[in-house]
Amino acid sequence: MGKRKERGGPDRLDALLRQGDHAEARAEARRLMEDASATEESRRRAAAVLASLAPEPGAVGVGLAGLVLALAVTGWLLAR
Repeated sequence: MGKRKERGGPDRLDALLRQGDHAEARAEARRLMEDASATEESRRRAAAVLASLAPEPGAVGVGLAGLVLALAVTGWLLAR
């Protein structure tokens, strides 16, 4: 089999982020990180994209607290 070509590297990642396709940008960044033939610049950019797409821990905590509150209120309303 032939050597797989790099799919555009950082330029493709930037284009995907501009389009708002975060799922595909994450997948492309993971592919670049695993690609042995990717340049160091491409790997650095892929790592930066993955870090930027990771959820903030505080936001996750607030979301979970909101979910718990919503469930508690729903349970209380159904029990009345």
